[in-house]
Parts: sequence; structure tokens; C-alpha cells
Amino acid sequence: MILEKITSKYVNYITVRNYDKNKKFIGQDILVKYLLNKKRIYSDEGETIYKNFIEVKYNENAKEVLELDKEKILNDLENEKKFLIDNSLYNALSNKGKISLKTQISQSLKFIREYLFGTNLILIGDIDYSFLGKNIVKIYKKQEDFDFYKYKAVILDPYGEEVLNDEDLKKYDLFIFGGIVDIDVKWYYATQYLFRNIDLPHKRIEYKGSIKNVPDRINILIKILLDSIYLNIPLEKSIEINSPK
Repeated sequence: MILEKITSKYVNYITVRNYDKNKKFIGQDILVKYLLNKKRIYSDEGETIYKNFIEVKYNENAKEVLELDKEKILNDLENEKKFLIDNSLYNALSNKGKISLKTQISQSLKFIREYLFGTNLILIGDIDYSFLGKNIVKIYKKQEDFDFYKYKAVILDPYGEEVLNDEDLKKYDLFIFGGIVDIDVKWYYATQYLFRNIDLPHKRIEYKGSIKNVPDRINILIKILLDSIYLNIPLEKSIEINSPK
């Protein structure tokens, strides 16, 4: 959705020959595929099928190919929120834990692309990310390769000393998660261990004064933050909406 807003600075409408009718934000879906070189867009007139930040028209015979400055769009996305998952402890996970973590990373990318783009997801860890397919994601092999202090960043930690609040969602531009999965092995204070050499604030997410009813899956937590930030929903309300029933 935010990708639509950014692109609307450069063009009023885009036209397509086909589209996915099942997508809520059709413009966002088309633009993600365009940036991934998976879809062409056109400048022909057509039937308006979607209008939000950007207007999308449908014309199955469209011919005038539209070329946008992808580099400018990607640069604009750099000003938006970013989400980092540190998978440095991947090899310490059980096999089931590894499978679950990969699923959570894939789902995190999916949720981020509903608002932003793959470049707003940062991954740390020397593992095989081929399960993500041909997506543009920022990947670093180890913590030392990434400049944590380039951003106004916060580490999401269930044992953090302070509680993350709605103002923090405006304050911070990088939200950091540990790639830790409690399957077969129970991890206590693993986030603090993982980031022991990183001097950033650790904050916990609470729901009605407790961490017990807060989802622990990384992808759900990222969806909670995205909805709260970009739909202007209070954090606790976003937890209610996105918590598994």
C-alpha cells in the first residue's frame, strides 16, 4: 500500500493486461511484481478497476509499455520502516525449529510486501535463503557486516525491560527480531544472548499488561506492527486483530 503512495509521485495511473482479483490492494500487488520484473505495466487508457493511492486500469490490449524509475522508487522506500530478523542461532535450532523459522521468514516477507517491498526486510545469518525464491531482500552473513547504529533501532525482546508503545512505532525506524523458535527446545533470554554485543534498547510487546497473550511467531508480530503503523491502529487493537483465534 505504501508502495502505491510512493509510486503515485511519479505517475497518476498504471494499466495492466491482467491482475489478481483476489488481492485487497491490487495496486500494491502489481507494483511489487513490477519491481521484481515479473509484470509489465502500460500507459494506455482502460477501465478503472482499482483506486487508492494510485489508480489501476485494465486493458487486455494495452501496448504502450510504461517504464518507471525503479531506482528512485527503491530509494524512497529506504525512508520507510524496516524489519530485521537475525538468524545467527539457526544451527542451534531443532530440525522442526529450522523449518518453522523458514516459514516465518517467508510469511514475514509476504506481509511486508503488502505494504512495502522486500528491501524493507533485512536478514542476518549465513544460511541458505533460496526458499525465498527470486525476491529482493537485504542479506548479511553475520552481525558484524550490518551497521545497527545507522538506524533508530529497537530490539523486540519478550524479556525487555521496557514496554513497546504506540509512540515507539513512530520513534523507531528499524524493528529487530531474533530468529528464535521454541520447538523441542525452550529458549530463555535467548534474545539478550543473541544481541549481547549490540547496544540498543530491548522492549517487550504486551497485551493488557502481560506478554502471555502476545503471539510469538515473528511473522505475526511483524504484521501487528505493520497494521498498527500504516493503518494507524493502536498496538493493542492490532494484537487483538492479528492474534490466532
